[in-house]
Amino acid sequence: MNKIFFFLILLFFSGYSNASDTKLTLLKPTGQEIDNLVEMEVIDDTSQIAVRIKEIVEKTVIGDFLDIYRILQVYLFNTTGKSIEPAYLALTQNQGGYARKGFVLNEGGLQIRKENSFYVDINVKSAERDYNTLMSITQLYPHELSHIMYRLLSSSDSIEEYSRNVNVHFFSIITDYQIAFNEGFAEHLENIARLFERNQEVIDGINADTTRIVVMSQRAINGFTKDFKNPLRFGFYKMTMLAWYQPFEDYKRFAYALNGFAKYANKPINTYNRQNNLIFRNTGVAINPEKLRNKVQLMATEGTISSFFSMLLHTDLKDRYRKATFYHPFLSDTLSFGNIEEQFTPLQNLFIKYFFILDKYVILEKSNKTQLIDFIDGYINEFPEEADIILNTFRKATGMDYDNTIPPPIWLLLKNQPHGVLALDAYAGLTVPFYTFDLNMAEFEDLMIIKGLNEHDALAILNFREKYDLFTSLNQLSKIEGLSEEGKKLVLASEFDQEYFDELEFPEELNIKSVIMAPLQNLVIYTVVYFTILMVVYFAMIRREKLSILRALGLITGYLLLWILIVFSGLIYASVNNWHWSVVLVFPLLAMLISSLFKGVKKHRILILISLMTLIILVSII
Repeated sequence: MNKIFFFLILLFFSGYSNASDTKLTLLKPTGQEIDNLVEMEVIDDTSQIAVRIKEIVEKTVIGDFLDIYRILQVYLFNTTGKSIEPAYLALTQNQGGYARKGFVLNEGGLQIRKENSFYVDINVKSAERDYNTLMSITQLYPHELSHIMYRLLSSSDSIEEYSRNVNVHFFSIITDYQIAFNEGFAEHLENIARLFERNQEVIDGINADTTRIVVMSQRAINGFTKDFKNPLRFGFYKMTMLAWYQPFEDYKRFAYALNGFAKYANKPINTYNRQNNLIFRNTGVAINPEKLRNKVQLMATEGTISSFFSMLLHTDLKDRYRKATFYHPFLSDTLSFGNIEEQFTPLQNLFIKYFFILDKYVILEKSNKTQLIDFIDGYINEFPEEADIILNTFRKATGMDYDNTIPPPIWLLLKNQPHGVLALDAYAGLTVPFYTFDLNMAEFEDLMIIKGLNEHDALAILNFREKYDLFTSLNQLSKIEGLSEEGKKLVLASEFDQEYFDELEFPEELNIKSVIMAPLQNLVIYTVVYFTILMVVYFAMIRREKLSILRALGLITGYLLLWILIVFSGLIYASVNNWHWSVVLVFPLLAMLISSLFKGVKKHRILILISLMTLIILVSII
């Protein structure tokens, strides 16, 4: 009887291990939906895109991540009985990358429902592009795969998170605890992909990109800052933000996570426009090295979460193996241990420990404190001999000693206060009709968005919070010295309205068109306003000359075309990374050449007008 039982076990595990030899299954949508589930079909192995993905898996670090994903699948099978599935990658026309749940697999006309299966959704063009670049598929795919691994270790009822925060997450933005941990942990997988990449061509490409982005960003950020400070500038760097901001964001995810810059507050700007001050702060284009974020801000910023986990890669945590029995749930063959260090690489060993702690202590959508505190407390509890590494790394990443006490969130909601939700949307083209923030995470710019609150009251609130180590209740507003009664009423009136919040409808997908149209509208406005001023100056110069209406319209039309040409030169300059500002002078010279075709116009007047046009543009780009 024992021999038969033993044989059945071997047969079972033999079948299980062969059931998913495929590391990665490529999918594409059929264009149909069934019960709100996207219908997918497997991409032919012989297709051009399948051959390319196979090459990427074999030649880059993606293959290593798929091995780690397989280890997680084995762990879940051994501990919960969940079936083993390959990693699914859907190549679609959707922009960006996503971790999604649920689809219908069409196999030869047979529809197989997989509503509990997760897959990574990546735009097919991302897979077709060169993969030896910063934030190529070799880094994008691990990021999205991380979301799936985290979700599999948490509750699996939904891929969506609940949040009171209204900002779309970026590296330097304060959001909330669950978003920050989920995104920060995923971003650190991008850094693993860069640090553990074995393909030298990819390594060289990433290094070249980071060097190029540093040079590009210096000029763009300098111009961007001046655009906010000087409203008379055209705002070319604000208008072209979509072109240069995302590469800078990708660079920060790599460099700032490793050098510890994530722990510093974003550098503010002080203008008369409160909304612009908030927009600039949220972009995080510069840091304030003299100001560390406070405890709750650090826990709610994905950059510091990524920095913590990225810095752990440089410790010997991955080289510290546990006793063989610890790895039992992660083994395909649970009847044979062998040499653990030969079965699992150091990186796999690190993730095995992460999986164990995430599964036992961290829940994606709920925490009594924060997900990072849950993780650290759980890790120290399970592996006390490694506590010093965790605590020292936390200190390095955050600039403060670890403290697992934290006050409850105190969210405020400002109704009828339009707010741009994207950090790369300098003109707030994509908005929601309200603004939310946690009082303990708030900075000066957040408080100043409260209509009627003055600078003195905002500073009084921040000073009290710093002196007494965060708020535990809105009732403490009464204890703040220097806070006016009116200021107190304004803050209390902004207390979070859950019923109001729940009734709001949010778009499922971001409307990127509004982000593009807002800069274009501003470009048109500035073009028209400055041209009107120029024409007033010009016709003042020729006020003694008698012009027919037809002749005047002809001159205005001609000068408008010249003006548009010169404006366009400034826009191109702000978009192109390797131009010197003097190149812009080519366009006025070209405009002068064209203007020579104007008959009956004195050349010195044209020269003066074009010089004024050029001066306006040069002031806006230098």
